[in-house]
Amino acid sequence: MRTFLRKLNKIFSSGSDTSTATVPDETVISDTIYNNYSFVIGSIFNYFNELPEEEKKRFVTRVYRFKESKKFHFIGLEHHDDTAILVSASAVQVTFGLKNYLLSHFNDIYVLADAYRMDDDEELYIGHVAPEGIYLSWKHFLYGYSNNCDNINVAVHEMAHALLYNNFFAQYGIDSHFRMNYERFSSSTGPILADVITNRRSYLRSYAFSNLHEFWAVSVEAFFVNPQGLKDNMAELYGALCKVLNQDPLTPCKILKSEP
Repeated sequence: MRTFLRKLNKIFSSGSDTSTATVPDETVISDTIYNNYSFVIGSIFNYFNELPEEEKKRFVTRVYRFKESKKFHFIGLEHHDDTAILVSASAVQVTFGLKNYLLSHFNDIYVLADAYRMDDDEELYIGHVAPEGIYLSWKHFLYGYSNNCDNINVAVHEMAHALLYNNFFAQYGIDSHFRMNYERFSSSTGPILADVITNRRSYLRSYAFSNLHEFWAVSVEAFFVNPQGLKDNMAELYGALCKVLNQDPLTPCKILKSEP
């Protein structure tokens, strides 16, 4: 894996398409940027379309800041600014209830045309997170936002992994609200896992039970893809995710507390 990542970083580090310059917190975006971003995001994000107007402005501003803080590398597909906007929006969707949302550890995001292999590994990947960057298959990114029935969304899944990494393994950009509540979340999953083992069934897909990190990422997928389904089938888990992410996707404003 590391060899693969080093190769990609060496090949594509000179071909970045967005700036990594720091954007101030008080960034004010123009009406032109707002209208363009809103059109692009609203084309596939039902989450965004449900927001009140003021929250849409806040969401778009965060997407703009996130995008400007990263280098996007396109592998097997042409650079398109809309792609970077949509990938940034997936990160903001997961972190919208948090104060520190930029996933500051990650400077590089790699968007690949389709599923890919790493080194000599025969397994196909559609996304993964490594210390060097966030990797996503664009084909599967689009699939995740076009299908609301299977609780699979690779962008949400990988951004959930990135959020966890940024708060427990990185040196900066930590969100104290998230970290405190995730520790409570992880300590409360025992009964849920025990119930699955006992009954040999779960609303979550089986990959969730590979390890605690995958349980987290798959749970976040279900939380955003079909929140009502998760709430109906695993109410305790749904409530725990609301607390740790400081949002409830079933409400119009999404955010639970303005200052978590």
